Amino acid sequence: MAKKVLVIPDVHGETFWKEPVQRYIDQVDRIIFLGDYLDPYPDEGREYTPQGVFDNLMDIIDLKRANIDKVVLLKGNHDQHYASEMFRDLACGSRCDTINWNIYNAVFVRNQDFFKLVHLEEINGIPYLFSHAGLTLNWINKVNSSIWKLADNKISLADPDIIERINALDDNDEGQELLSIIGRYRNVIGPKSGSVLWADIEEHAFPDAPKVYGLNRVFQVVGHSRLKEEFDKIEFDNLALIDSEQCFIIDEEIEKKIVPFSIQIIISPINNFQISQALWDDFSCLQSFL
Repeated sequence: MAKKVLVIPDVHGETFWKEPVQRYIDQVDRIIFLGDYLDPYPDEGREYTPQGVFDNLMDIIDLKRANIDKVVLLKGNHDQHYASEMFRDLACGSRCDTINWNIYNAVFVRNQDFFKLVHLEEINGIPYLFSHAGLTLNWINKVNSSIWKLADNKISLADPDIIERINALDDNDEGQELLSIIGRYRNVIGPKSGSVLWADIEEHAFPDAPKVYGLNRVFQVVGHSRLKEEFDKIEFDNLALIDSEQCFIIDEEIEKKIVPFSIQIIISPINNFQISQALWDDFSCLQSFL
């Protein structure tokens, strides 16, 4: 049977994920959240309450608990600054709820085994690599030179052992320092690219992924860099950015690598947006970051 994967980008207190999950949880093989469950945007004209944001997070955790193998919960920078006090002190994101920090910290600590940084899954013969902000050559090189100290030809992002090493960065202080790296797009004196929690889309290599570390072998699916309302996604040969407040589907029965989800029909290719180089050059599809 053809594999189907439901992918949910940055949540930020929103509930757009609920109806697709409730309707189709039994029809998909995997449900993958890309992180950033908390810290709603203040400029949406919507009403949020701390209790509502908290309950939404707990609903997601309960979904994971009830579907332990089917649901994958990845962390974003807006989760990590609650999960790790060290990360918060080094690289706290905007909109951090300092009043309720202890409550959220307790939730992430208590449920730490439910969350990870990256997820690798083969779909239709392609190694799909899911994370919040994506993996870049420069940051992997920094991790390797700081901790792993492996020969470059021993590192492939299509290798489950390397993915396990990346997830293990969440387990110690040295790893938190590397996860806290903010790239040059947000920090003009920073490194060329941020971590798997912080890399902005402008910090990835386009249009062609480099061969080093097997970046050209995987297809990355990321959020973090928020798109304007008129765009569903931007996509290159080796990466799709889908931070557009809607769910996406990957289906082995269709040709496209990832398409927007519609609750009317489980596969919906409408508004499937392939970015033009001219549009990419002026980043006009991206919202200002916060």
